Amino acid sequence: MDTAEVKDLLDGAGRLRGVEVSPAGSLATCGLVEPGRYGLLSVGVAWDVSGANSALSSLGRTRVVRSEGVPVVPVGAGWDGVMSARADGRADLVLALACTGKQADRQLIVSLTADPTRDLDGPEGAFTSAEQRSRLGRIGARTAQRANDIWGCGATLGEKIEQVPGRSDIVTAQPGKANGTCVGVAGQVRESPADGAAPIEDCAVLMPDDPKTVGLRLSAYYPPFAYEAGRGVGLDQGAIEPGTDGNLSWATAKCPGGTAVYLANRLEPMTASARDAFAAFTRHSAERHGCSAPALP
Repeated sequence: MDTAEVKDLLDGAGRLRGVEVSPAGSLATCGLVEPGRYGLLSVGVAWDVSGANSALSSLGRTRVVRSEGVPVVPVGAGWDGVMSARADGRADLVLALACTGKQADRQLIVSLTADPTRDLDGPEGAFTSAEQRSRLGRIGARTAQRANDIWGCGATLGEKIEQVPGRSDIVTAQPGKANGTCVGVAGQVRESPADGAAPIEDCAVLMPDDPKTVGLRLSAYYPPFAYEAGRGVGLDQGAIEPGTDGNLSWATAKCPGGTAVYLANRLEPMTASARDAFAAFTRHSAERHGCSAPALP
């Protein structure tokens, strides 16, 4: 860990102490605090399914994909990763490294969580400012570089992270004006910045007569997170076919590194065609990620 950056992240900590964090399924875990002050930085490194499960759990998406989970934004700078856009001051960063050589077809997943809730007297939004998000991104990138070397992953890494989008970058777009993750979707939408390297993408279609209410929630999951996302809604990833179950529909696409899973959760009766919105979302997302045309239900 880059202790200088960690100390700045933890509000100018003078000294750091390691603490135990849950090791379930991980290759390595690390927790850092400054004794007597708010804030905990926890780090986990894991392979494939175990790492994806842990990452989706941090984002509130493991086995509860039918609910919204935590909004995410792309890390950018060429990294296959996302960062949470929470309202509670906590920040989660997930980076996926596509290995090569002897580790080809494997993914090394690095997850970091900066959590201020150890001390309720800590400042609100301690880890969600633009400066802190960039700092967490740099810590994550350097940790991923070292993990890449230690476990012989041989992944192509991203560049230096200068800035990471935040909650304010998740915006409402008027009909026909979307240019992020909801591009091509009709109606008023809430979207995040789009990035072809982001392994998770979301788009919310808002109700025409009540723009504060989400009528249709759309999500895209790319390897290595697609398998766990599919399991979260009871899909058999080994023989997955597009389908519908009540208000939930799912689609797939063949992508570099495996199969992507797309989910559409209809929360309210939609006056516009939910299937058309789902088709537009999956098509544009798949194109950004270099995938085949999605197979829809």
